[in-house]
Amino acid sequence: MEIEKVRGYGLAASDVEGSWDSAMKLKMKKVAFKTIMKQINFFQKIQVLIWFSKEKKRSVKIDLSDLRSKGMTNEAFIKQQLEYISLFSALVRVFDKDRALKIMYSVMDVTAEALLTSLPEKDDVKQFGDPIAFFSKYLAVFPEASKKAGCHDITISEDSKNCVQFDINWCVWLELANRMNIPEACIPNCYADDLVYPEYFESLGIKYIRTGTLAQGSKCCDFRFERKILPPVKSLNDRQTTGQEESAADIPESGK
Repeated sequence: MEIEKVRGYGLAASDVEGSWDSAMKLKMKKVAFKTIMKQINFFQKIQVLIWFSKEKKRSVKIDLSDLRSKGMTNEAFIKQQLEYISLFSALVRVFDKDRALKIMYSVMDVTAEALLTSLPEKDDVKQFGDPIAFFSKYLAVFPEASKKAGCHDITISEDSKNCVQFDINWCVWLELANRMNIPEACIPNCYADDLVYPEYFESLGIKYIRTGTLAQGSKCCDFRFERKILPPVKSLNDRQTTGQEESAADIPESGK
């Protein structure tokens, strides 16, 4: 398979998520609300639903013309994110930010698996033999695609034989949360990454590392992918021994 035909190649993350089918979105929404409602009492449920309606109405009044001119024209993605942020904001209104975060973490625990549909199929990656080489090529077009879609400002900070790292310097997920005056709403999205990515990349022989995110106050979201199993490095003694064995193999046995 050509890498250009692998799922998600050349697409911004916002366009991949925005293309999730309606049945999948509906299922996620039902699971999310069920998870939330199990943790709050009857009167709190009414309050959350009232505030959710108010926050959704507030979200559609936000001026996003500058983001759209920047390339963010995926209306399905925008609607999806603003609904999520409105729900988070409703929880903050009824409780507080810490409780809202705890509740939304529990939602991500049961819905984050959807992120796997935004990643290349594992079998497709394995067909290329070297997973790091695959992601080096796969991610090479990511910064330009993300910029064009108004999704992320990305730089590739390392691209070597055993490691690929890209840094997100600006993120539309966080920007939308900022426009709603609730930047903390982006943090559960970061949490969802850490639920899915480690196991996915582990299965491909890659160690996933991220030391911080923009939503948590870091200067960037540093996504680092390191090869887990490096080829063994022979010691000087091993090389000398190997060399002697190879030399001895070249000497014909007597009588032949």
